[in-house]
Amino acid sequence: MKRKTTFVLLILISISSWAQESITFKTKFKPNKKYQTQLKTTSQTEIEFEADKEIMDRFKSQGIELPMIMESETNMSTSIVTHNLDENGGFPATMSYGKIISKTTINGEETIEEKPYSGIKILGKYDADNKFKVDSILGKNISQQMRTTLRATLENIQQAIKFPEKPLKIGDKFSSEVPMSIPMQGMNPISIKIDIEYLLTEIKGGKAFFDFKQTVTLDTSQEQVNVIANGTGTGTSEYDINESYLTKYTSRLPMDVTVKVNEKMTMKMKATTTSEQHAVIE
Repeated sequence: MKRKTTFVLLILISISSWAQESITFKTKFKPNKKYQTQLKTTSQTEIEFEADKEIMDRFKSQGIELPMIMESETNMSTSIVTHNLDENGGFPATMSYGKIISKTTINGEETIEEKPYSGIKILGKYDADNKFKVDSILGKNISQQMRTTLRATLENIQQAIKFPEKPLKIGDKFSSEVPMSIPMQGMNPISIKIDIEYLLTEIKGGKAFFDFKQTVTLDTSQEQVNVIANGTGTGTSEYDINESYLTKYTSRLPMDVTVKVNEKMTMKMKATTTSEQHAVIE
């Protein structure tokens, strides 16, 4: 009887220890690896205007159908190959962009465009703090301004998830804030904030799984008195513990935006954006 009791206690201790497993998460690139990523982003947008009869008649005369229905889809692939670690703890890396194809449909009319960043290569180096420094950008169809923008983006890029420095266990939550700018034709861009709350739901098979909730609010640090923006969304992500890298990320974010253009016209926009990202590490 004593032996059975001891055996049961050992099982309970083992289960308790497993349940309390905690991990410090940090996304980083490692030397002598190949990171292949596929990214798909889609959006469905409905735009309606509330205006006086004169303005609405003008829309009709210009052949503008309301509400305006827009759908878009962008597919892209990237490859990052890292090389040998040097004596300072850094390592060279080569980033390659595959074809970046964007498809847009406005009120039933479809256009397909290959983005100029397609096919480019970026040569650079990750330092000991895992920050990337661009050495050169190789590509035929990109302007100097695009090179400058890309360089700044790559050298200042943030992790998809900003993990806390403390260890996390199943059931733990943490939050982050992501600023975003929505371009508006003929108007100033709309500045919003996305507050994201993450929940660590499972640790299994060398992977950690997260659910997250997103809340959209207007960036009150900017003067946007004629704008209302709100929305709530959800998503999931998967983190490879051994590779210290986010291998899957899915997100769905519905959002409502109302803009008082002037005293005679108000624009109302409903948009839903979905993102799917999948990475393979070799």
